Amino acid sequence: MARPPHPLHLRAACRSLAAAWVPWAWRGLLLSVLLALLPSSTPMAWADTPNAAPPLVVLVPQDLVRQSLRPSLQTLRETAVRLEPADVAARTDAQFQTVRGGNLGLSDRALWVRIRLFRSSLSPEHLVLQLGRPVWREADAYLLPTDLTQADSERPAGMGQLTPLHSRFKAYAVSPPEGASTLLIRVAQYGALTPEFHLWNATAFRHHAVDDALLQGLFYGMMIALLIYNAFLFFSTHDRAYFAYILWQSATLFYMLTLSGMGQHQVWSGSAQWNGIGLIAGLTLMCAGGLYFIRAYLLLPRHAPQLDLALQIMQWLAITQAITALLPSSGWMLIPAQLIAAATLLLIALAAAVRWRQRFIPAMILLLSLVPLIVVGFANIGRTLGWLPETFLTADALQWVSVLLALVLTYGLSVRIAQLRERASRLQDMLLKDPLTGLLNRNGLFDAGQRQLDRTRDSRAYAAVLWIDLDGLKRINDQFGHAAGDALIQATAARLREAFGPDAVCARLGGDEFAVVLPNLPAPRLAEDLARHTLERLRAPYALSGREFRASGSIGVALYPQHAQSLEDLLRLADVAMYRAKAQGRDTHVLWEHDMEADVQTSLFQFTRPART
Repeated sequence: MARPPHPLHLRAACRSLAAAWVPWAWRGLLLSVLLALLPSSTPMAWADTPNAAPPLVVLVPQDLVRQSLRPSLQTLRETAVRLEPADVAARTDAQFQTVRGGNLGLSDRALWVRIRLFRSSLSPEHLVLQLGRPVWREADAYLLPTDLTQADSERPAGMGQLTPLHSRFKAYAVSPPEGASTLLIRVAQYGALTPEFHLWNATAFRHHAVDDALLQGLFYGMMIALLIYNAFLFFSTHDRAYFAYILWQSATLFYMLTLSGMGQHQVWSGSAQWNGIGLIAGLTLMCAGGLYFIRAYLLLPRHAPQLDLALQIMQWLAITQAITALLPSSGWMLIPAQLIAAATLLLIALAAAVRWRQRFIPAMILLLSLVPLIVVGFANIGRTLGWLPETFLTADALQWVSVLLALVLTYGLSVRIAQLRERASRLQDMLLKDPLTGLLNRNGLFDAGQRQLDRTRDSRAYAAVLWIDLDGLKRINDQFGHAAGDALIQATAARLREAFGPDAVCARLGGDEFAVVLPNLPAPRLAEDLARHTLERLRAPYALSGREFRASGSIGVALYPQHAQSLEDLLRLADVAMYRAKAQGRDTHVLWEHDMEADVQTSLFQFTRPART
């Protein structure tokens, strides 16, 4: 039976394919995704090989700033029995393994790493040993003399177990003696082992630690500021999407505290078990929060219910696993948690693509911002599962991609709110405006007219209500059709808007009847002046579809507060006055007077305020 190709051969084939056919600008992206998805055997990026050459000795240079220790690592996997540093140091070179690559794969056993140092008299005396990823389950470092038999009686100063520095990474101050010495590190990690050890000059490490602290402060400051900003928006809008955003970013902060080491450095110092909880529960809570946010952000329950159901199932699965991760001996859940993270990324991308096809602009914003998250997210999953080495792409890049996504989606939320408000405004217009003329309808008249009356009352001014009825519309409909009548009504509405200005409330009540509320008049007689001016404008000929039409109007006027106090009463009185104007020969206006009181009884039930739905 033919053997399957080795993963390293598959990687070489992928690189050749990318070099031949893919443009230079996309090679790095394609290789990252392909390498992250390739299956592999044994420790996938590292291959433990027998020690065929003498172990390398790390020479501490005179001008040391930072030096990678990877080429000089010798590893020994611990069995069920815990080894002591002296026992490990006494082992022969043949019992150790040399490694290549950047990832030792997943392992429940602790790993001993041996590094042989040689410091000359010109080399820096004070050094710092910095370990790689900060999600360690255990980490202990020892400095021992190379020849243990000669050091039993008189051990040089500085030898023995090293004390960790106060840093987000595991780091130890080292002061090796002149000549040869041995560093032993015992490590066990949550996730795959990636011992990216470095030796620093102590002064250079202090500068590096300050710069790193500034960057971490910038990251967490931005995340907390976004949380506070969106919390204020939630309390002002009561939009569920903002609440989901807050839950999602809170879980993201917890997960990033674990990944970056800031949690162990600042929050749960001395409690390494929180690293395991954060790596599993924090990741799955971040996935659950992200799914909940995406469902609300993209309005999936309304526009894609089946897809929303899939995201909801994955959301509750992630929450269940997060709760289970709080139980003892839950380290085996690391791989399921990473699979949930991968499935979450794919489901979110699918949901964004579906809503993008529905031309939902916030989905387009989300889809564009997901590209770097998917690349970095799968790279991080590959490193955690032992497939990829530790690099910036597979480690710290996730922080900055997360804050970029949070910023972009904050903007997306504002776009979403604007779209929803525009849609609500259109619905409001449909409820309050007349579709033929664009003037207010009966509902809109009562809402806007009452507000103007209230302002008039507060300013102790006068107001008037005009009831306008077109004369001759039936004749035009009969001779030229209803389309001509509709055109005349539209032209009349435009003339009313021009005649009364923006402060007046103009409405079409149906057919050829219009009502106008004139607020804040300095004197009552201005209402009659405006009525006469309106009649002049209505008499002017209309040029419609190449024909000239003539019409006129009859106007009834009621005054506030002389005639009535409420809008309903003012409309009833103006309607009565309008009928009196028609009786007087049309094309005129009539101001309501008390001798018309008997006519009011005929319209008692015509102008009640519309019921609110």
